[in-house]
Amino acid sequence: MQGLEGSWELGVGRPTATPRRLVFEHTVEGLFRFSLRSRLSAQAWNGLRAAGIDLSKPLLPAYSYETWKRALELTVVDLHPLLPREEGWRRLGQEVVNGLVHTVMGRAMVGVARLLGPLRSLRRLNNTLRSADNYVEARLTELSPTSCEVWINEVMGQPTYYEGILQACIALAGGQRARARVVSREGSGARFHVEWEE
Repeated sequence: MQGLEGSWELGVGRPTATPRRLVFEHTVEGLFRFSLRSRLSAQAWNGLRAAGIDLSKPLLPAYSYETWKRALELTVVDLHPLLPREEGWRRLGQEVVNGLVHTVMGRAMVGVARLLGPLRSLRRLNNTLRSADNYVEARLTELSPTSCEVWINEVMGQPTYYEGILQACIALAGGQRARARVVSREGSGARFHVEWEE
């Protein structure tokens, strides 16, 4: 089946399906066609094409995790060459959310987030992240009406990218002065403390 890679079930000898990690079209569209469309250099656009995202053609329904990660690495270097790397990744996370809101999927999500407010929106964070790709998972621990702890299973080695995503999501839901910081790294994931003002 397309989009699935076969693997062998231990000790049984039958293939089992392991889903490929994919980032969906509207996520790519939001970042590169809306948020950054006139802000990247020609060299960066050529790098994206070489990495597998050709924006001169219709977008594919999904892109591999590896393609997306490489595209983000190229983008953060081009967009924020003078910033500390962590800050560049944080800003890129914010750009992803800010671009996504211009897509059909993103506009619907923003409308719901504004109705729900920050805390109730964060309760739906796992669904929100899973609408962007098929591999990121999140769990929420509520600490107060304006703070929580968020665990994310995969941060691509760049947890500040997810700090930016979390801050932008809270802001879209109406939270003021949103702050997110890494509490701990856990394998390929991380745990964040998130707070905001009403």
